[in-house]
Amino acid sequence: MPKPLHPESSLGAIVLCGGKSTRLGIDKTQLIFHGQTFLERVVSQVEKVCHPVILVGDADFSQHQLPPNVQWATDENPNCGPLEGIRVGLAKLAPQADFAFVTSCDVPLIKPELIRFLFHEISDHEGVVPVSEERIFGMTAIYRTKLHGLIDQRIRTGQLRVSELATSFQTRQITVDLLREIDSELDSMTNINSAIDYFNLLKRFGLELSPELQTRLKDKT
Repeated sequence: MPKPLHPESSLGAIVLCGGKSTRLGIDKTQLIFHGQTFLERVVSQVEKVCHPVILVGDADFSQHQLPPNVQWATDENPNCGPLEGIRVGLAKLAPQADFAFVTSCDVPLIKPELIRFLFHEISDHEGVVPVSEERIFGMTAIYRTKLHGLIDQRIRTGQLRVSELATSFQTRQITVDLLREIDSELDSMTNINSAIDYFNLLKRFGLELSPELQTRLKDKT
């Protein structure tokens, strides 16, 4: 029987912040939810389970109130999409943790309980990836940090699809139906990609759009 895993000592996190926010038109990390920026919110949630937390991207992290132990890195291979961010994060985490939870900066409703559930399903697999009939959630997943070298090889040969990681390595695929017991709306894997997404999020929680963001987003609906 595999030895029980302890998230607090074995699991780090990678928060991808490299998107261009083309549909939204402004830096998504700066959107506000319950008095925090999206990035502050995501970091505060994943840090309840994962240590350390590494931000990967070119956002201006100095504009956020982040814990002093948060680390950051930037892509080394340009134009390789989120897979490069995952590779960089895994390589930076490898000396510090055996596993990494991967998420992005635009998932403000991410639940620590879902991260814990995925981690305790890892056993001797190379990763744990949620799947549905329509989609593989490779950016709400856990991977062994040692995979960074194999991912580097995939990038060098032009294999850039994050979803292919679920079948490229010995990963455990978890149906999203199981995750609904923890996260009924699957909020932990729901990205806020557009102004309409953001407005609907605020409406759902009875929150108002700040005047500054209202001005900046008025032409994006």
